[in-house]
Amino acid sequence: MVNIPLQYNEIIFLKGNTGTVGVAKFAKNGQIFIGTPDKDEIVMFLESKDIIAVSSLKDSLYSEEGIKSLIFLLRDVGAPLVVLPSDHPTSKRLPMVASCGENIRLDCNITPGTHPEQDILCACDDLSGVEIKAVKGGLEINGNLNEFKIEKLR
Repeated sequence: MVNIPLQYNEIIFLKGNTGTVGVAKFAKNGQIFIGTPDKDEIVMFLESKDIIAVSSLKDSLYSEEGIKSLIFLLRDVGAPLVVLPSDHPTSKRLPMVASCGENIRLDCNITPGTHPEQDILCACDDLSGVEIKAVKGGLEINGNLNEFKIEKLR
């Protein structure tokens, strides 16, 4: 377990060999709308200490920029999260997926973009099993910390 201080204007990147996860504070009290395959809309209420995690499923030059952009769209613009049906062909082409809340568990054995519950997020093998918890002033990260690098961006 490691505790990492995290301000509202920073992003922590967990970098594996084949993917990256970026984590930021939600930074305000508000909500995110989640569209589900059942044609329902879930409203998830978040507090400023809660987190948004974005997983880049491919390692590319643009992973960090894409993660920053998706965090901006969700947190600042108010874009909704969209959950696909489990057999939807588009899930195989998603370059990034996101989750938000107080606790998020990374898992490489789920279909990207198909989980309306916000405590699980598809990630690369190196990050699978890592748990990220929002704590006052930062994050608590549990998992095999030898499998990936942690970098902070202001």
